[in-house]
Amino acid sequence: MPSLRPPQGLRLPSAGRLPAALAPVRAAVTSGVLATLAVPPLAPPRGTTIADPKNALLLFDLVEKVLAYDSNNEDPSGQNPTLDDVAEVAYEFVGADGRTIGTTKGYGRMLYQRPDGGFVAYFSEEIKLQDGNVIRTGGLIDDTRLTAGEQATINAVGVAGPFRGAVGFRQFRPVVPHKEYQSNIVLYRR
Repeated sequence: MPSLRPPQGLRLPSAGRLPAALAPVRAAVTSGVLATLAVPPLAPPRGTTIADPKNALLLFDLVEKVLAYDSNNEDPSGQNPTLDDVAEVAYEFVGADGRTIGTTKGYGRMLYQRPDGGFVAYFSEEIKLQDGNVIRTGGLIDDTRLTAGEQATINAVGVAGPFRGAVGFRQFRPVVPHKEYQSNIVLYRR
């Protein structure tokens, strides 16, 4: 089995390792500036960027088929999760016309077990669409509900291509757990 290593995330240096002149920048970033920039607008007025259909990427009812699934949990059904579960996955996205529109490579890690026995995981991925868009997603997944057939929704951000900087979400619901999903991707520019 190949190594199951999630991609490295952004890490801000500790204040002690930054030049003194950059300490206020770090403080601003960690105190909520990024959150403020990411907050969606409340009821945007007509005529704004978000109201223009050219500023939205709306992909609904995609079929997501497994290309590779590598997990340290030998139960492919997902019915026997553990706190040690880690997986590396690759899927292709197929549109309503039957053509492949892109691929994704992702990583999942079980984080904790709720008092009711359910499991919560973190899933992140990079989606590469054939139109040149690259989308990074990530978020908490209720793994127990997902395995039972419920839809999961995680944040999505365009990191390259025509929708670079656009924000939105990605949804997926298992048709066959770990093998096939019904998926939606929505991005919009603000």
